[in-house]
Amino acid sequence: MILLGLHGGITLRQHEPAAALVINGKVAALCEEERYLRIKSAYGYMPYYSIKACLQMANIRWEDVDLVVMPGETYVGFDDHIRQYLQHNFGSCPKIQLIHHQLAHLAVAFYSSGLDESLVLSLDASGDGDCSMLGYATRKDGIKVLEKIPADKSLGYFYTMMTYYLGFADGDEYKVMGLAPYGKPSIDFSAVIRPSIEGWEFDTSFLRQKPAPHSPFEHTYSEKLTKLLGQPSRLPSGEMTDYYRNVARSTQYMFEQCLLSLIKKLQRMAPASRHLCYAGGTALNCSANKALLYSNDFDVIHVPAMSSDRGLALGCAYYGAVQMGDSPWQLSSAYLGSSYSNDGIRKELESNGIHFQEVDNPTEIGAQLLAEGKLLGWYQGRSEAGARALGNRSILASCRNKNTRDKVNKKIKYREEFRPFAPAVMFDKSEQYFQTRGRDLPNMCFTVDVKSDKADLIPAVVHQDQTARAQTVKSSDNELFYDLLKNYYQRTDCGVILNTSFNLKGQPIVESPRDALMTFYGCGLDALIMGNFVVKKPVVTV
Repeated sequence: MILLGLHGGITLRQHEPAAALVINGKVAALCEEERYLRIKSAYGYMPYYSIKACLQMANIRWEDVDLVVMPGETYVGFDDHIRQYLQHNFGSCPKIQLIHHQLAHLAVAFYSSGLDESLVLSLDASGDGDCSMLGYATRKDGIKVLEKIPADKSLGYFYTMMTYYLGFADGDEYKVMGLAPYGKPSIDFSAVIRPSIEGWEFDTSFLRQKPAPHSPFEHTYSEKLTKLLGQPSRLPSGEMTDYYRNVARSTQYMFEQCLLSLIKKLQRMAPASRHLCYAGGTALNCSANKALLYSNDFDVIHVPAMSSDRGLALGCAYYGAVQMGDSPWQLSSAYLGSSYSNDGIRKELESNGIHFQEVDNPTEIGAQLLAEGKLLGWYQGRSEAGARALGNRSILASCRNKNTRDKVNKKIKYREEFRPFAPAVMFDKSEQYFQTRGRDLPNMCFTVDVKSDKADLIPAVVHQDQTARAQTVKSSDNELFYDLLKNYYQRTDCGVILNTSFNLKGQPIVESPRDALMTFYGCGLDALIMGNFVVKKPVVTV
């Protein structure tokens, strides 16, 4: 069976459109529309180019697709809209099935895990009228939904409300998470939200009453919040004072307490299990995930790389495959997007008149450049799914010098100084540097404590609270990236490098060789390795 999962839509609140192809239970492709449109999050778009890319990668014709599955089962007339869209753009329309947004999150979390059974949890701002879904899943019986939490009680809305209060924009919740370690949990939010036996209690009168459907301001704060806190909100260009740092820390603390309370509730409701599969936008809160990791309640906590709405298409395809009688295979890696051959890369370089060197050993060349302190663009294989670069569309740097973080910020990323950069580390070396408790963390979805005797050796990736959002790398997951790390270790006796996404501020991660070249020449990168080709900028002397 050939299943096509889609996510996208007709409203500006629907974001991160994508397409996923599952063939006979095996994931063939997952493509995100923003990478092709070059529009961050691609609000309001359908995944036209993503569909095309999936079909091309799998060498599948549109007519071969047996079923299209999408979230949006509560949207009146949505199936008719999708049917018209597909008929207009592709000439025909396969059978369409709409499922619940939160169920799609559960499906990608569980079926990508490889587990035989698990507690399953979705949690985000809202989707199909709910903000969360709690359940228990087995390979034999599928996903059993135990409870849904309506969106008007959304824990995600609380975090978004505080994101606006702190002067950040829609989608900037990760900035609050990054700012939190610089503050103290000194703000009492118990009148607004607090943990309870049901998960949490949220007084939504602190939310601004939305002025219009799908307004970008519909989940901002009301005057009641500013009166309670006794301080005005921060302007986007305003000074970041200790007070606002404390608000960020208190927001993060309360979110973590409510999340832990919700999971305790799930444990009481479901059969006993030492496994948890968790997805949804809030699953990208890697600091909260650290609290789960260190709680000792679970032997396995699986958070897929595509936990946010970027993974809905894959969850839909997985769910459809199960309904059609297929047995989905474990997701072996997040590298599910487009790839470009050396011939294609060479053609792009030559057509733009770019001087390059072709090499047989890109990982050795890359390791040497990193050891010399160069800032390196690294472009290899299939693009990774999800919000974070995992070694195929990455900007890399040595992390042995504390100044590297400022260097990357000033020459490339141009982002707030309080935001940390993440490390990539060989899995077999990870316990030497980080308190991973032996866990494999390939998706950059957890922060972990940095070992005290190693923090000074890798200062560029150590955050204010002595944590790091580590990516552990196995050769079986990404042989080339692992080999790069290994070669770097042999040169420096350090098994860790700085790994951040290959993009400029406000742009999606690069997709094509042309995107990589435009980004390379548009920032302060020193070198770029694409496939077997090395491009360096000329040294300018004054």
